[in-house]
This record gives sequence, structure tokens and C-alpha cells, in this order.
Amino acid sequence: MRLGFKTAPQRVDWATLDAIWARAGELDVFDSAWTFDHIYPVDGDGACFEGWTALALLAHRVPGKQIGHLVLANPYRHPGLVAKMATVMDHATDGRFVLGLGAGWHEPEMRAYGMPFDPVPHRLRQLEAGLRVIRALFQPEAGTWPAAGEGGSGEVGGVSVDAAPYRLDHARNDPSPRTPGGPPIWLGTQGERVGMRLVATYAAGWNFSGGTVEEFQHKLEALDRACEAAGRDRSTVEVSVQRRVGAGPEDRSAALAYGRDIARAGCDHLVFYMDPRTGPGGLQLLADEVARPLRDELGG
Repeated sequence: MRLGFKTAPQRVDWATLDAIWARAGELDVFDSAWTFDHIYPVDGDGACFEGWTALALLAHRVPGKQIGHLVLANPYRHPGLVAKMATVMDHATDGRFVLGLGAGWHEPEMRAYGMPFDPVPHRLRQLEAGLRVIRALFQPEAGTWPAAGEGGSGEVGGVSVDAAPYRLDHARNDPSPRTPGGPPIWLGTQGERVGMRLVATYAAGWNFSGGTVEEFQHKLEALDRACEAAGRDRSTVEVSVQRRVGAGPEDRSAALAYGRDIARAGCDHLVFYMDPRTGPGGLQLLADEVARPLRDELGG
């Protein structure tokens, strides 16, 4: 089982956040580093840095580690722009970027910024449309331009997609992604019918947003069924789990026990979600008292 850490860029100054990631770059126990995609804190009031810009600025601190968002909210950006942004990250990180996507859920920030907070089925339909757009722009033909005499760039070549509410007309993504087929897409959908179908159809990974081991197993069974219906080997889906870890020693002890159990239940990649206000010292405690003992026990 691979191990990662996650810092929500909320209620923390930039110097502290940067110091956490700098320390993470010195630790070999974490395979990956993550942040979230919100405009407001997810649990009340306070300061919050925007997630994509934050990750782009922190990425150089963790060389060699996989990085990404768990997860980006599809309604916040046009998927064509997301494909272009993900391509930059793919090149800048030498293929270490994971494009985590979800349907969006945090109503207060969406209302505050004038984004429609549509019912879940509608947001899932938009997410699927966005996935079609992104995957099309990750294809090699999206990086080609017409040769002399073939017509204008708005008339031939590129990719065209009609996926309401989105539409591409001979759209380009040049340069193409460094990673063939584009950065791996992980979905944070939790629904057992539509959500798991989207994972089985479009994604390289699935993220369980948190809960008990029993809840995880139930969701995993739904993913098994969705992959079987899609004719896909479920082992080709990387299954990740987020686990919040408080600042106290009892929280770290509970996280270690959870890690043992979730590994047995089928987790491929466990991400410890820490409070960034604990600073680099909090990350060090997480590494020493949770991640390293767990890696030693699992033989990683």
C-alpha cells in the first residue's frame, strides 16, 4: 500500500504551508502529496488559499512524489481549461501529476460565487460531460494543426466534442501531455450506481473520501460490480482512501490502526489528511508515529 499526506490550504499562512511541503520533500516515507480544491474552508469560516495555484507553487518542494488534488470540483472551471492546466502540470512534474475530479459539493462557496448548486444527478451529468472533453483533449490528435493547404485551424483537425453543456470545435491542446493519454484521472465520486459507473468508464483511480472500513468495503463492492458491467478488470483501478488525522497522540494511534485495517480491506493508496496548523512538526509526527510504522508492518 502506498502512503501520502494531504494539507488543506485553509486557516494557515503560506510560510507554514510551504515549510510542511519542504519537509515532506526530505522524507522518503510518503509516496504522494495532495491538497484540496475549495474557495472557503470546508468546516466553517476562515482564510483559504485557492487549490490549483497552491499546488502549482508547492509542487517543486516534493520532487519524485506523486501530487494532485483530492479532488477538483468540476463546476469551478471549464473542462477544456482543466485539460490545458493538467497538461502543464504533467510536463512540469515529469509525469507525477494526478488529475483528481469530482462533481462538487460545498454549497456555501458555490452560492457565494454565483455558481449554480444543481441537484446531484445534474452535477454528475456535467462531470461526465467534462470527462469526455478532458479525455478528448488528452489525445494526440488534439495537439495537431492543419498542414498548408488543408484549411484553417477552425475548420479541420483538432478535436470536436458535443457534450452539453460543453462543446469543442476543432480544439487544440498543444503541446500534448507528456504522459501518453494524459495524466491519470482519479474520481472522488461516492455514489454506488452512477459514481462507480463513471470510475469504471473513465478513471484510472477512485478516491474514498473517508469513513469506516465497513463503509469502504461496501463501496468497493459497488465498484467491483461497475467494473464487471463495464468489462473492466477492477485491479486496473487504483483505490485510494483519505483518513483525517488530528493533532493528538491518540489520533495518530487511531490512524495507524485504521491503516492496518484499510490495507486488509483492499486499499492501494492511503492518504493521511493532516491539519496544516500543526506545521512541519506535525508532519514529522505523522511520519514517525503513523506512516513509518505502517510501512514497516506492511513491508513497503
